[in-house]
Order: sequence, then C-alpha cells, then structure tokens
Amino acid sequence: MSEKKFYLDSSFEAKSINKKTNTIKIAGYANTTSRDRAGDIITAQAWAKGVDNFRRNPVLLYQHKHDCPIGRVNKIQVDKKGIFVEANVSEAAEKNHGIHTLIKDGALKSFSVGFKVKDGKYNRDSDSMLITDVELLEISVVSVPCNQDSLFSVSKSFEND
Repeated sequence: MSEKKFYLDSSFEAKSINKKTNTIKIAGYANTTSRDRAGDIITAQAWAKGVDNFRRNPVLLYQHKHDCPIGRVNKIQVDKKGIFVEANVSEAAEKNHGIHTLIKDGALKSFSVGFKVKDGKYNRDSDSMLITDVELLEISVVSVPCNQDSLFSVSKSFEND
C-alpha cells in the first residue's frame, strides 16, 4: 500500500457554549463507513485499529492545517457507523479565525479526517477503494466535506438530543 495521506470528511454537532471558558463543545461522526464522494469506504474495523496513536495527541485542527490547532478531541469511539467524537473548540479559535461565529452561523459544520492507508482493496468496476486498515493522523473542522454525512445542529448540552 502506498504512503499517501487522505482527507475525508463527516458530520458533527455543536452542543454547547461554556460561558466561563468561551469554548464550544461539538460532537458527531468525524468519519462514517458510508461511501464518500471520492468513492472510498473505510470499515469500522479499520477505524478501530487506527485510532490509538491519535488518542495520544487528540488535537483538533482547522481545515487540515497543522499550524492551526483550534481545540481538543475529548472522546473518540468507534462503532458500526464510524468514528464518533466529542471535542472542545477553544476561545483562541474565535480570536484567531472566527470559528465560533462561523459554527454558530452554520458556515462550518463538518469534520474531516486525515489518515494513512495501510491496507485496502480497489474495485476497478466501481472505481472505489474498500479501506481495511488505516492510521488516523488528525481530525479537522472544515468548510467542505468529502463525506456527505456532514451536517450538524446546535443544542444546549450533551445530555439533550
């Protein structure tokens, strides 16, 4: 398998704003197992094997830019639908990039993941890749997602639906 980086996107939900620290909590699927716009499918088993290194430094980035950290992923779990995460978007993200405002206005509402493919199977007939082993490198908040399951809504807390 080649040593290429891929960036795929998915959905999240703005959950609450902490008035004391001025952080926004967001939650949702950083990536799903559904076929994305690039024609790739990443299995839940691949994600289950591929998130351990990310957990050691769970930084949240803006638009895949390694020099634009905007927060921290507090929870990451893999289920049959994909990678579910809960994260905080820092107050500094608003000061530096206006991200809180963009999230509140609905202009930013997608996650995207950067990863290294370790194994997979290409299907020539459908021009798609079934990815069976990956290493998650980063999770970003992005404006244009590759994974079509990328919309979110605003609610007051994680305890609310």
